[in-house]
Amino acid sequence: MSKENMVSIIVGIFNVSRFLREKSLSCIFGQTYNDWELILVDDGSTDDSGQLCDELASRDSRIKVIHKDNGGLGSARNAGLDAAQGDYVWFYDVDDEAKPNLLEYSVQQMESLELDMLQFSFRAITPSLGVEEDVHLNERMIEGQKQLRDAFLDDILFVRNGNGFAWNKLYRRSFLEKKRLRFENQRIQQDEVFNLKCYHYIKRLFLSPEVLYDYYIYDSGNNRSRFIPNRIRIYVSIRDHFEALRNEWSINDPRFDDYLQNRFYQSIDQTLRFNMYHPKCLWSHKQKRDEMKRVLEHKYSREAMEWADKNVNGIESKMYLYAYRKRNLGLLAVASSIFSGLRKVKHSVIRR
Repeated sequence: MSKENMVSIIVGIFNVSRFLREKSLSCIFGQTYNDWELILVDDGSTDDSGQLCDELASRDSRIKVIHKDNGGLGSARNAGLDAAQGDYVWFYDVDDEAKPNLLEYSVQQMESLELDMLQFSFRAITPSLGVEEDVHLNERMIEGQKQLRDAFLDDILFVRNGNGFAWNKLYRRSFLEKKRLRFENQRIQQDEVFNLKCYHYIKRLFLSPEVLYDYYIYDSGNNRSRFIPNRIRIYVSIRDHFEALRNEWSINDPRFDDYLQNRFYQSIDQTLRFNMYHPKCLWSHKQKRDEMKRVLEHKYSREAMEWADKNVNGIESKMYLYAYRKRNLGLLAVASSIFSGLRKVKHSVIRR
């Protein structure tokens, strides 16, 4: 294999001192393929993550460190892309693990198949539940936009987390640069929008069943654990990108519409039931009422509510839907408190 096939490994760093100390990026140094550069982007960390990055760089000339003001993972990855020199790009998350042959296998596929992107399978691990699940992609070589359009729903979108992440993909850097593809400035789900933008241009993509990555799901890092003031705008942006792809590819599949409506209804739920009642949300009652009105008046919300009227089942879900229909903050708060309390009682009984 030619030594010209260098991989730029880009890692966004923000207050991850624990993982840098515990793992020391061992899965990178343990790769069977050694032609790589590691770009650590310290995104304004307030702990000693930046210092630890500098210490790692002092031990290996392949490591570069960028220190920047906090701007979110998307801006950190963009800074890494701007500094990258490799033929290929891989975005690694510091709290996860990679199989030793990830880079070697991926570069082999990228070279032999002349790919714009490789997407590989992974293992999803939830430590708090002791659950592990391999998420296998169906092996498929995709050539051209028509084949990608035909494969998109069943082989990418409807596979668990099939579209949503950047860490289980290797990208050809010249492809990203030619199409000027960069992450958007949003606090969550940057990967999904980035990939949706890539799909407009991809000509050669290989879906691999090889499990090369361990994805750790932590309660403290999930989507609901953070208060994000502009959360609904992020969900609208994601939906806009899906709609752009639907229009370009002329997707006319009722399953896709169900998927989009269900997702946006969940987005309403995330924004109103979790985000507004997050401990760090200091909005007044009037601000929350205005937010509820603004969210529910959006055209995507109106469509999703009509979908929910026909598809939402269960007393709890129907009560939340009724609260949204009535735009009643009090009812929403009471319902959330009641059902949250019932779940705590159930869990307490199960533990006994």
